Amino acid sequence: MPTSIFVCDTGGMVVICAGTTGYNAVVDLRYLWMRQKRFQGSHFANDDQAKGLNDLVLAGKVDPCLGETYTFEQIGHTHQLMHDNKHPAGNMACLVSAPKKGMKELPL
Repeated sequence: MPTSIFVCDTGGMVVICAGTTGYNAVVDLRYLWMRQKRFQGSHFANDDQAKGLNDLVLAGKVDPCLGETYTFEQIGHTHQLMHDNKHPAGNMACLVSAPKKGMKELPL
């Protein structure tokens, strides 16, 4: 959480998702107030609903509008693309703990 607050621009917003953010967020509220930064909570779905959407994507019935997938090592590059407004159309994703693109499930 502290890193997200730091990289957020003055007047910007940090969007958090309870399931991925965790419950122990230590922040200096004075910094948020002085820089007019905002927190926005977000909720997508429970486990069954998330699996249902993943199944629809895998079946080709829902298009996630994924423009490009990058490796974890390319995260800095992807941020630079966004900063320069040169990112591909659609969403960008970075692989975390996945050795390659296109994996549908973790190997056993």
